[in-house]
Amino acid sequence: MKTPRLLALCAALSLTFGSPMLQAQTLELDYSGFYKYLAKVKKAKVDQAELGFYLSRADGQGLCTIESGIIRVDDKLRGEVTVLPHGQFTLTEDKELDLDKAKVVLEVAEDTQCNISIQIQSNLTAGNRELGELRAIEDDMYRLLQKMAGWPGKYFVPELQGLTLNPAVPGGQVAGKAQLKLSQAQLTETGSLSLPAVRITPWF
Repeated sequence: MKTPRLLALCAALSLTFGSPMLQAQTLELDYSGFYKYLAKVKKAKVDQAELGFYLSRADGQGLCTIESGIIRVDDKLRGEVTVLPHGQFTLTEDKELDLDKAKVVLEVAEDTQCNISIQIQSNLTAGNRELGELRAIEDDMYRLLQKMAGWPGKYFVPELQGLTLNPAVPGGQVAGKAQLKLSQAQLTETGSLSLPAVRITPWF
């Protein structure tokens, strides 16, 4: 039986910085909270899986809109945060920023409560993709999931049913659908798919 911790991990991981909810148009977060997860990705030695960082609306109505973001140490700018069209904000794994106690400062459009969440995923650019490549992505995602679950949680991580492909651009489609699911059986087939830019997540 999966524990509540593993259930949460399988769907989306959560990060808490002090309060589980943050309310303001400007959010200031400790970089160290993200760094410990980024370091685990590095240790997992995966090439095609990552952790996607998001701000989810506390009322369950989708994502908060991030307008911009920076990384700073005291009053010095140390980098900019890239925000992707589907709402993900990206951070690099940087030990120096961790040691310097850097802050991640995000400007949010809505004046609402937001939760920080992270998702095991893979981002692919548009093009023809062999099913073998998608199988490799699934393998990397499962390896990363085990690393994030730790010990002994990794021994209780459920098998994946397949992959879920979401359009990278909100409102887009994948193979004529808002979302495309590929089962384990489909992933073992030969052939390729013509895909737009997609965000791939595990299907449990």
